[in-house]
Amino acid sequence: MDNIIYVFMNENNEWMLKFPKYNIETNAYIGKNGITKDKKERDGKTPLGSFELGRILGTHTKINNKNSLEYQEINENMYWIDDSKSKYYNQLVEISKVEKDWNSAEHLIDYPIQYEYLIEIRTNPNNILGMGSAIFLHCSNNKSTEGCVAVSRDIMEKIVENIDKNTKIEIQ
Repeated sequence: MDNIIYVFMNENNEWMLKFPKYNIETNAYIGKNGITKDKKERDGKTPLGSFELGRILGTHTKINNKNSLEYQEINENMYWIDDSKSKYYNQLVEISKVEKDWNSAEHLIDYPIQYEYLIEIRTNPNNILGMGSAIFLHCSNNKSTEGCVAVSRDIMEKIVENIDKNTKIEIQ
């Protein structure tokens, strides 16, 4: 069985997430402005395509992952940079370890519901300026996102427990 998480619109025009390998299927939220093949910073759209997953972050001290993937607990110094003029664009930084050169970033700790569990979706792995940043699979607050994919906390916990280094996400 494949190791892909699928995000798609079903026959009822509802967004769904399906992880067949683990019998996970659930409603999902995507970007407030829909989907796109041409992701741009701040467009409110979720990028279409097949992507690798990156780091796992969250508010817990540790997580249960059957495959011993690396996990990092979010702290008050962590920012994901979305300023296209920054040399840290589309990167996670700890403000205590770098010199600030950005005017805009997501302060991860400010989103305790959404980022209780989050997995980076590597939609812009080369950090090309303006091509989208901070695209995650994360917990839902029952609203559309700014471009991420969001599902319920319980489903996110199951996904985090089961993904491995070869799991990919396909947004259709």
